[in-house]
Amino acid sequence: MEKLTAFVDGSFEPTLGKYAYGCVILEPNGEETTLSGAGNDPEVANIRNVAGEMLGAMNAVKWAKAHGYTELEICYDYMGIEMWATGGWKAKNKYTQGYADYMRKSGAQVKIGFRKIAAHTGDRYNEMADKLAKSALVAE
Repeated sequence: MEKLTAFVDGSFEPTLGKYAYGCVILEPNGEETTLSGAGNDPEVANIRNVAGEMLGAMNAVKWAKAHGYTELEICYDYMGIEMWATGGWKAKNKYTQGYADYMRKSGAQVKIGFRKIAAHTGDRYNEMADKLAKSALVAE
């Protein structure tokens, strides 16, 4: 099966104590799927939008596995998404450690690659992921 591409982003709203993710999945046949969600665990909210960034990447991987893809490129604008997953940065708290562990274990089923996208530079799919994350903060 061909490679899947996912653009992920996270957001945080301190007045609500909520973090959220947005994810745009591009299938090789041109289909686009969007995912988003939010959380409000006060402990997780301490890492602000990073919580959403990690949720976006993990949900992209879950989607890839559920739909039979064996290769996924994650496009992100926050460097930790790649660095914790690849061991380039030491995961120092239980949330980044859990993320790194999930990504490493998932790598046995799905070949995961990463591509850095500059934030807020007009990249269509990165902007879509950003809007999805922001919308998820106020949905619910």
